[in-house]
Amino acid sequence: MTRKAKPATISRLITYGLAAAIVAAGFAMLMVRLEVIEEGYRLSALKLQVRQLGDENQRLRLQEAELKSRKRLRLLAIHYGMGPPAPGHVMVVR
Repeated sequence: MTRKAKPATISRLITYGLAAAIVAAGFAMLMVRLEVIEEGYRLSALKLQVRQLGDENQRLRLQEAELKSRKRLRLLAIHYGMGPPAPGHVMVVR
């Protein structure tokens, strides 16, 4: 013999099921929103790092240009007693 569930019991089960589904959907939406916020912070940090690295790159390129300047190299050559090679000291290698 099987017993039929009372209509009130079925109604209560449906209500609890819907409530549980709504709570689960709300929790899922909250978790997604938190993930979006976290990724936003991460993106902001990465943008700042890119800007800082770009500034450092520009500074290093300027420093490289200053170190390679002909005027500086001529002054260093004079300081270290260097000059143009004497005739016969230059050999062309092929």
